[in-house]
Amino acid sequence: MEILDRETAPALAYADEAIHHSIADADDIEEVWDEQITVGDVLRNLVQHPGQIITRWNWKSALFGAVLRASFYFGVYQASRESWLVTLTAVCVELFFRFITTGMSGAVVQSFRKARPFWLANVIVSIMLPAFSHAVEFITHYAQERYFFDVFAATSENSVARQRAFAISVLFSVLSALFNLFAMKHGVLLVGAGEETGTLWDDIKKLPRMVGEFTAFLPVLIAKYLEERRYLNALVTFTSFGLIVGSILGIMRGFRWQWAWTSALGSWAILLFALIITIIARYIFKRKGTMYRKRY
Repeated sequence: MEILDRETAPALAYADEAIHHSIADADDIEEVWDEQITVGDVLRNLVQHPGQIITRWNWKSALFGAVLRASFYFGVYQASRESWLVTLTAVCVELFFRFITTGMSGAVVQSFRKARPFWLANVIVSIMLPAFSHAVEFITHYAQERYFFDVFAATSENSVARQRAFAISVLFSVLSALFNLFAMKHGVLLVGAGEETGTLWDDIKKLPRMVGEFTAFLPVLIAKYLEERRYLNALVTFTSFGLIVGSILGIMRGFRWQWAWTSALGSWAILLFALIITIIARYIFKRKGTMYRKRY
């Protein structure tokens, strides 16, 4: 019996160690196995254990974010007829700081993937992270053009390239933060999440579907409201989308309200087109008796 007790003791200790942490004592929120965590608990855990943002630095988000954002800057600067030297300088600056900050932002977004309520997690992610990243972005590009223009090529004083790039970049950050949260809720772009973490290639194969589902989310939501005769919800959602897009672009361009209302009109036109396609598709599927998942 004494030998048996000695042999079974380690197994019991191992089983005890396998019990997951509670949100109160976890050093990393990914150690918590609960399917649902409140937004308040996530925020408290991040404040009490900020080191997890570094140890769980999301290199996948950093890779995709840096490449996409640098490509975006390249396109905007070239469309604004800036020289190749100025364009490449802006691209390199963007690549450098985005690779660092996007990895940290990705770790924060991942922390909210199980947070409830969903809407509050989306609001926090879409405001907190763009505010942080664009404060860094503005300081970085401003310092490069204001104090290091004799070393790194800078835009001319009357150039609108930086203003355009910054304004559109803010909108892109809001959308990308929401997309990252959406994808991470579905197990894509995860880092340090144990068995849920997929390989980069696995994530790449899933990304087209995630992009499609994310893009269709708002038209599908409005279509559902219309089907349920919740017309006020549909109108508020539709109107809010254009107002938010227009406000972001108008304010970030230095309160250029022409940019605001033209951007809002463009957003409404795109959303209306997508909504019409969605309504037609849902009607056809229903007529054929095709079953689709609840979120569609």
